[in-house]
Amino acid sequence: MELLELRYFVQVADLGSFSKASVKLGITQPALSRQVQKLEHELRTSLFYRHGRGVSLTQPGRKLYDVVRHLLGALAEIKEEIQDQSERLTGSVTLGLPPSICATLGAPLARRFHESYPDATLRIHEVFSGTLLEWVEGGRLDLAVLYDARRGRSMLSSPLLVENLMLIQSAKDAGEAATDDGPVPVAMLGDLRLVLPGLENGLRRVVDAAVRRAEIDLQVDMEINSVTAIKQLVEEGIGSTILPFGAVHREVRQGRLIAREIGSKDMHAMLVTATPLHQPVSKATRALLRLIHAEVAKCVANGVLKGKVVAHGGAPEPAS
Repeated sequence: MELLELRYFVQVADLGSFSKASVKLGITQPALSRQVQKLEHELRTSLFYRHGRGVSLTQPGRKLYDVVRHLLGALAEIKEEIQDQSERLTGSVTLGLPPSICATLGAPLARRFHESYPDATLRIHEVFSGTLLEWVEGGRLDLAVLYDARRGRSMLSSPLLVENLMLIQSAKDAGEAATDDGPVPVAMLGDLRLVLPGLENGLRRVVDAAVRRAEIDLQVDMEINSVTAIKQLVEEGIGSTILPFGAVHREVRQGRLIAREIGSKDMHAMLVTATPLHQPVSKATRALLRLIHAEVAKCVANGVLKGKVVAHGGAPEPAS
């Protein structure tokens, strides 16, 4: 068995498709099939069931996958350990952030990373959580911060921040609500005209789940997958929205929008960091992960983000 064949085999197993794996690996599907068939011929058994939705592992394939996965992981760790002996951080890391958090974290992270590691390169993509999830699992991103992440064998996730979701309204149309510091009763949401992200958005799924538990029907006038456009419409008085405070902190401080807490224990979203499972976590990625945790804690302490910080590798703890 050759290492290249084993890498190809694991990639097909992770993606459940020869066509998807060929695109990810940058080779033709026939060439990939030949490599896997060569491996199957050597082992004298079928490693995959072929079906209309793609492929799935046979019992011998599963045994091989479990062993090879650990082998490739060990090799990646050895490679990383050798590379880590370099005094200066080099290489590149690609980060994905959802729009609701990118406006808060994007620029500070880019600046701090450049100042701390001038020989390394950081690339940031602003994408909604659903797409970020696909990109992480496909290995397109080294690291992502996203909402509503499901667990999967192709991704490792770790809690970062339990973020409060808030009712966002135009300051000029808010009336008495602009001076009301109390939480908004969750039942009141059913009386408002709302502008929200689409159903595929992680934040929207959290909102919908919360109002279902409260047995409330929302009046969603518009679905727009652009936080910037949503804020503009709300500021113009065309409905209200539900977003985390970090997405609107500048507009709130400028007196253009108001943000009010919602009286529901379900109106919060878990932000997590996620990395591809079968891809080595580079020294640059680990350095960026530490910066993300530090920047989030700083933003919560300064009131730019509202929620509970999750200690690196720990459970949620109240922010100071």
